[in-house]
Amino acid sequence: MNIELLDMTRLTILARHFIRTGEWASSLARNTSVDRRRFRLLADRDGAPFETGAAREWLAELSRRGASDFKLIVPDELDSYERLDRVNGIRCCIICFYDDRATSFNRLWTLNPVSGKFDVQLVEFPIDRMHEKPVFHDVSENMTTLLERLRALAADLRLSEFSFRFTAALNVLRGKPDGADVIRPVNSRLLHAASEAYVFGGKGSWTDVARRAAEDAGRREEFEFLTRELYRGIALSVMYAANED
Repeated sequence: MNIELLDMTRLTILARHFIRTGEWASSLARNTSVDRRRFRLLADRDGAPFETGAAREWLAELSRRGASDFKLIVPDELDSYERLDRVNGIRCCIICFYDDRATSFNRLWTLNPVSGKFDVQLVEFPIDRMHEKPVFHDVSENMTTLLERLRALAADLRLSEFSFRFTAALNVLRGKPDGADVIRPVNSRLLHAASEAYVFGGKGSWTDVARRAAEDAGRREEFEFLTRELYRGIALSVMYAANED
């Protein structure tokens, strides 16, 4: 999966687990693609700013300020897939809920030329008015049907690599959970299936190779429809996995 989207998903799961249980799931905070992190919060009611490089301190401060829940928000439609292979190409955010307000944590990834990894900033912004918490639904059945259609299309276009990826995602959805103890089995399956099915990117990706093959086969319209549905299904899958108990 896109490493930034996966990172935001894992941070949301980590935050929700911590704020509800007080337990620190250290494995969720690690990302081998990230060199350094900075978390920057709005000034609190006393006017004191807060910034830290540690996710645990970030969450402890949010807990002290009265944060009660978090939700990952990912656009489920795109005007173009061209930005998906670029850093900061997906406009996702984490909404932090307090009793009387909500704020948004937006992220910025920057390549560190020395380490070859990324420096990540997560910055809190105010939201003008309090919104109701969004509710997400299990899309396992819809994803299964969609992945079967995508696998068939990939096989017809003789794109075995992508047929294999869609088969792997189907096997995850139909299989047993991988032992994750922070989220429920159904959430874990959806998250891992979405990771397997994420075939977007630049040269050599589904939106490059398969588009040209579909055009040559006279199946461009089918390709475009299924590709839009795939992105939407992945977005809905990760939001359900991160946000619902």
